[in-house]
Amino acid sequence: MFLLPKGNPLYENIAAAKVKLPEMLDKLKGGGFTGYLNFIFPSSSGILFFEGGKLISALHELDKARLSGFEAIAELSNQILAGGGSLSVYRLSKDLVMGLHALLHGEVLFKGQELKLIDIKGLLEKMKVRQLNGCLRIYTEDRSALIFYKEGAPLGFFHDGSNDIETSASESQKIAGLPGAKIDVLSTKSADELMLYDLLEMVNIDKIWDSTKIRYTAQMEQLSKEAQERDSVQQNERLRELEDDLKEVAVAYLGKVGRTLVDKELSERGGRDALLNAEEVTKFLAGVEKSSKLLTSLSKLKEMSDLMKNEIFNRVNG
Repeated sequence: MFLLPKGNPLYENIAAAKVKLPEMLDKLKGGGFTGYLNFIFPSSSGILFFEGGKLISALHELDKARLSGFEAIAELSNQILAGGGSLSVYRLSKDLVMGLHALLHGEVLFKGQELKLIDIKGLLEKMKVRQLNGCLRIYTEDRSALIFYKEGAPLGFFHDGSNDIETSASESQKIAGLPGAKIDVLSTKSADELMLYDLLEMVNIDKIWDSTKIRYTAQMEQLSKEAQERDSVQQNERLRELEDDLKEVAVAYLGKVGRTLVDKELSERGGRDALLNAEEVTKFLAGVEKSSKLLTSLSKLKEMSDLMKNEIFNRVNG
């Protein structure tokens, strides 16, 4: 899941299923939006970065796989159409978007270096000299902090539990002082260079959305069809077992001829499916009773009929 500062919220925790992605992206484009959309689904998350109305980044994390660009938008569309999940939209400064872009996409200059083995003062001086645009991440197994840079100068700090960029380095210094603390350094292009990249111009969002919707609808119809087929097979099996049990009851009271009587009465009503219809069940039981009057006593006949009736009711409605 992407851990990012919230910035200025435009929307928070709205139902993702209500979002029509092409319309929302077009609206943000027209408004010159700078910030990000954060989608959270039950088993995945997605994020879209905007810079001055241009979609400069699309990422989607599903299990341990990370998708980007076209694939990320396609999977995001699929998750939205599947229902569930939420969307939050946050407005950020251009500089902060640049730093977050470095965090998620940037070129890795250092990765997993133990802080105690690094000359931090020398590293920061090199970043200043190189006028680095990007992000420095300090972390342990369960703590992390981010320091964003523009042209080698720190813009601010972001750490676990904070909602926005902060000016104080105290929390970052605390994490840096923890045993086993490590550091990553990532660089990215300037905000002006990022503005040259726009997924909305490179990818047909409407086509992705429509094709994903068609494919998802077809998948849902196929799953529904398969479920109905499974239910039909299971129901037919239950009815077959019920028919066999009714024949056993008839045999117990009427002898071998009881099986023939049950077959006859069900056949006249279209087969075992008649046992699902209350009116047909009444006719079936009446037919069995009528055909059995000369084969057993009235008390036994009533006992058999009640037993069949209870068996049908419990098996069909149970």
